[in-house]
Amino acid sequence: MKNTLKKFIVLTLLIAAVISCKDDNEGIPEGQGEVKVKLTDGPFPFNFVTEANIGIAKIELKTATGEYITVFQGSADYNMVGLTNGATAEVEATNIEAGTYVEARVTLDAASVHLSDGNTFNMNTEASASAYTVTIDPALVVEEGENSEILFDLDINDSFQFGMMGGIPFTDWIPSAGIIGACQFDAQFRVCDLDQTGEITGTVTEEGVTVENASVYINVDGDTIHTHTGENGSFAFIGVDNGTYTVYASTESGGSAQVGEVTVSNNGTATCSVLID
Repeated sequence: MKNTLKKFIVLTLLIAAVISCKDDNEGIPEGQGEVKVKLTDGPFPFNFVTEANIGIAKIELKTATGEYITVFQGSADYNMVGLTNGATAEVEATNIEAGTYVEARVTLDAASVHLSDGNTFNMNTEASASAYTVTIDPALVVEEGENSEILFDLDINDSFQFGMMGGIPFTDWIPSAGIIGACQFDAQFRVCDLDQTGEITGTVTEEGVTVENASVYINVDGDTIHTHTGENGSFAFIGVDNGTYTVYASTESGGSAQVGEVTVSNNGTATCSVLID
């Protein structure tokens, strides 16, 4: 009787485990996988921008055979300020054919910036209502019945180009909102498979005190990825491919530093401390 009861309990647990696995993948059709589209940004090196908005009309992913698959179509607006140091917004979660996706095409329909002094720049022009094509690196791999995440990282500092009256661009830190007279927009994205990448996190310290709003960046395959420290001096880069990187930091006071041999491995998290001279 005891052996029969034990067998019944084991069988019940096995059935429950199978049902649980089915529930995890419920809703994913055969031959497909779920992909979550996430959005983040590389921020401005100043804090008087209260909003930096983009409107997304369509997102498409290109298969290894050259076919574009639509993963989002509609109208979605995002304030990119605040989506930094690992913070993301989820644009869409949808099922697509399992396989490898090598390129992304993002169609925007609006862009605008709001400053703390009340000034607003609306760029509902051909420049903002455009399709931007970006290589997915590393490529997105969607497995049948599994969940995947793809990251769209918009560098708003490079995308929104501020200038003074007459359109003269700024080349360094902008001391105040009042001297800004113009803004142009040209979206600068990077896109990666979030499941095949890791993170770099750390803090920036100057004279023993953590530094807020320090500019921090790394170089990835010839491209520069920016972020800025939060109130506690911390920073984070997400969607970083496995490899060894140098972390650079600078502050408004002119201090600078770099940290070498920061290695991301096994899609994990690498940490470092940056001490400003």
